[in-house]
Formats: sequence, C-alpha cells, structure tokens
Amino acid sequence: MFMKKSLFLFALLAAAVSAAADPFELPEKTTVISRDDSGKTWAFNGMLNVSLSAAKKLLKEPILKKGYQFQYEIPVDEKGEKQVILSFQKNKETLIVMLWSEDGKKTYFSYGITK
Repeated sequence: MFMKKSLFLFALLAAAVSAAADPFELPEKTTVISRDDSGKTWAFNGMLNVSLSAAKKLLKEPILKKGYQFQYEIPVDEKGEKQVILSFQKNKETLIVMLWSEDGKKTYFSYGITK
C-alpha cells in the first residue's frame, strides 16, 4: 500500500513539475520575479542585468534550440531601443516575449504561450 501511494505521489509531482516547466532554458543569472500558470496573464516575469540588445540574444538562442521558429520583432517604442516584442512559432504554439529596459543596464522580460 505504501508503495502505491509513493508511486502516485511521485507521478503527481512529476506532472506538476512538467506543467510548470519553462518552454526554454532561462539564461544564466535570470532573476525570477513571478510565475503564473493561470493562462490569464504572462506565464513568467524576470530580469537580466544586461542591455536590451544583449537580453534579446540571450533569450533567442535557447528558444530557437527548443525548436521554435522566429517570426517577428515588433518595436514598441519609436526606435525599438527600450521595449520590444518577439514572437516565435512551434507547431500550433506561439511564444510571445516582451522585453523592456528603463536604464539600459538591466532588462525585464515576460513570456506567455498561446495554443
């Protein structure tokens, strides 16, 4: 009986971890601000201590390694120097990443997936 309960709890934990797993490997030294798996807001919010252009490179590489295809880069501010939205496609999933920098030294980012 104990073994059955242990296996059940292990399976339940494994399912929860895989459901909450990031769709790509986060860059080293990412500061996690929040996670939300409700599907009603960004799934992840974080920060990198690098410029916006460096953060784009650090995020694009692991996303592409996971089989996503780059689609669009949409500048949100006039020159695309402070805020940008990136879009990636994999099968029927669209991964949206929003990046913004206020001081040029650190970049905040959020991502979400639509299916």
